[in-house]
Amino acid sequence: MSGLVEEGKMDLPATTIDSSKQASFDKKKAYVPQEEQGKAFFDDGREVELLHFVYGHPSIAEIRGSPQKVLGAIDEYGRTRKYLMNVGDDKGKIVSDLIAEVKPQVMVELGGYIGYSALLFGDAVRRAGGKRYFSLERNPEFGAVIMALVDLAGLSDVVKVVIGSSADSIKLLHSQGSLQHIDLMFLDHYKPAYLSDLKLCEHLNLVTPGTVLAADNVIKPGNPPYLEYVRNSVEKKKKAYDSEQSNGIDVKSSFGRNADMYKEREGEEKISTEAKGNPNLVYESKLVNSFEPTGDPDGVEITRCSTATAMYNVGVIGYGMSAKVFHIPLIECVPELKLYAVVQRHPTPEDDALKNHPDIKRYQSTEDMVQDLAPVVVVEKPFTPTTKEADQLIDLAKKNKRLLTVYQNRRWDSDFLTLRSLLETNTLGRIADLESHFDRYKPSVAGAKAWKTKPEPGGGAIYDLGAHLIDQIYVVFGLPQRITAFLGSQRADNPGGYEDACTVLLHYNGGMTASVKVSVVSPETAQLRFWVRGERGSYKKFHEDCQEAHLTRGKKPGDEGFGVEPGNWAGTLTTVTKDGKIAAETYPTLKSETYRSFYTQLAQAIAGKGEVPVKPEDAREVIRLIELAKQSSDEGRTIDVE
Repeated sequence: MSGLVEEGKMDLPATTIDSSKQASFDKKKAYVPQEEQGKAFFDDGREVELLHFVYGHPSIAEIRGSPQKVLGAIDEYGRTRKYLMNVGDDKGKIVSDLIAEVKPQVMVELGGYIGYSALLFGDAVRRAGGKRYFSLERNPEFGAVIMALVDLAGLSDVVKVVIGSSADSIKLLHSQGSLQHIDLMFLDHYKPAYLSDLKLCEHLNLVTPGTVLAADNVIKPGNPPYLEYVRNSVEKKKKAYDSEQSNGIDVKSSFGRNADMYKEREGEEKISTEAKGNPNLVYESKLVNSFEPTGDPDGVEITRCSTATAMYNVGVIGYGMSAKVFHIPLIECVPELKLYAVVQRHPTPEDDALKNHPDIKRYQSTEDMVQDLAPVVVVEKPFTPTTKEADQLIDLAKKNKRLLTVYQNRRWDSDFLTLRSLLETNTLGRIADLESHFDRYKPSVAGAKAWKTKPEPGGGAIYDLGAHLIDQIYVVFGLPQRITAFLGSQRADNPGGYEDACTVLLHYNGGMTASVKVSVVSPETAQLRFWVRGERGSYKKFHEDCQEAHLTRGKKPGDEGFGVEPGNWAGTLTTVTKDGKIAAETYPTLKSETYRSFYTQLAQAIAGKGEVPVKPEDAREVIRLIELAKQSSDEGRTIDVE
């Protein structure tokens, strides 16, 4: 398909046409010119008129069962009646030759229009020994025309037409198991969707090393975002991947009237933005110059996925809430990592890791899985119940030359990062008092998760939420000089004596006290999260970071709005002016780096490009502070931290 070009809106791709080396166009086979700018050149009834023209052709008996003769009849209509936005004979030969070379078993085209490419390439796929040609077309009327012409040509055994938006159709075919890998893909649909649909296919592992792409209309009307992506280095793509919150592009500024015309004729096309692709795929891309059926210069971008940079298999021990909510969705968002295996001892029909992730391996024992993997170990928080066990793990990792880290994901809470920024810029001056809260209203054991209310080593509020709060303070301020703590139960119905609440005071030199408080009896409409007071100002923040809530609801990094809190959740910054006056202002929470950063840094550490996201030695100090807090509570005194 071709389209409109608005002057000043569309730049030609980096590789330009060298007319001295380009074959000449045979004007005898030219289609009638495309209608003038602003006038409809498709979806005005000509597609159905074409169908009547072909089926009413004097040579219909000879045409039936012959893909080439059906194509000839379509070309005849385009040359004598009305313009058709087909790939045409010249560009079609480029792709047909590619099919003969690649010999794809499965080929996909995005944008079928009236079926010219489905006929030409579907026939080529069959002759090359291929099994299936999927033609994805959004417009149901166009889809009906394609099916009628495919049936007339005798290609129904190879060509399958799928009606719907390209992104929805790709997801549907993948979920049904009908499409597991794309050998060759022809992109000739809505131009702004080229890049987003490619990234979706990357995300679903449909495009992998060995896949070949052929993108039409990269000169007329052009597609700079797509060309930039397939021609970019892995390093540049990774940088863009890490900085982008979504897969969207600015349709209006990149495609101008081309997008507007499509909207007028076809209705609004929603670009799929949930998948950010796989920047580790290495592409080798080049432009092959050619002509539109009208004789206008155009070209096909041929892109070969040659290799992929290193990917690391990840095995997850256990398949409970932590795995499903806090780990697997984040692992799947990091292109260097691949969910490889899960240890699930007792799967059920309603809770089966293989059902949710059919491409992984499932083990019933950790021992079996670690024999299959050379492990880099991520330990869920809390690191260990005791300092002694932490030391043993650290020594074992060093002895076996293994990377070891601890999942202290709350270091990437947006509210904590906002506070840390204020501290690093000394906006609050010398800190005198810091309160850090995780308060909730769950006054009954019946309203809590049963496994979290059983007294056991490494259990209790201080090991659960308290470990996060202590870790955050340790990251910023280091070890305190003394510690005073009160551990106990706030619930009345707590027969097991589970310690569901804690208050821990960390005393620092210079007069600062940092208090950690976890409560289950806090009936508030907005729970206090931070209250930090210094000589030059204070920062007070209500509401908890929203990433946990978003993950629990099935959102993940890259989804629109993930990790972004409502504007009225912003904290309050109070500062002392130079003349001694006190002024308060709403202080927006920083944009979240998201918990994905933990696994991104881990992948970099595995590649030897940095340290693990959380040093086990730091996690060990957090466990030591927890042990000292328990000792302080048991003995009713302040303990020195040596």
